[in-house]
Amino acid sequence: MTVQKYNYKISEELFQAIEKEFDGEAIAKKYLETKDDSIFEPYGKDWMTRTYELGTKPENIDRTYEMMKIAAEKTGELLFPHEAQRFIEIAYLSIHLMSGVNIYTATATELSFKVLDGQCKIYETLKSGLSEDELKALPCKGACLAAVKTIFDLLKMGVDVSMDAEMPKDGFCLFCATKK
Repeated sequence: MTVQKYNYKISEELFQAIEKEFDGEAIAKKYLETKDDSIFEPYGKDWMTRTYELGTKPENIDRTYEMMKIAAEKTGELLFPHEAQRFIEIAYLSIHLMSGVNIYTATATELSFKVLDGQCKIYETLKSGLSEDELKALPCKGACLAAVKTIFDLLKMGVDVSMDAEMPKDGFCLFCATKK
């Protein structure tokens, strides 16, 4: 009897591909040149759409994701919030200065996570080129809000997305998706 070998890791190539295409420092520098905060929302949407596209390719599906899908099929539950969380983690670990995503809540009705000061490449780059007052407006928040909304839209999960804390004021950004 042969034992099937499973892939329990997400490939480093997946993270590198997303980082190369959606480098946080590059979008922040573009903003510093143009001061046009409308660039962030499409960036966030495209970043998460691409993460989903790449993350659902057969070569990028790990055993944990397979088991989540199997359990969800059997129970009719579990996809919220865990499926979206997988893609959020892949996206954020790809372009930011973090070794793990700080999940704040992951329940049957809510998913929230924090990005701490010093972890966000976009914010760190903006800090170097904006005044304190300009930074307080947090021009980049549209990227993360769009990214979080996009993954839930792609997964056809009805949620309300909010930003409950902001880096300049609170020392971290807190994003929350609440099931409708």
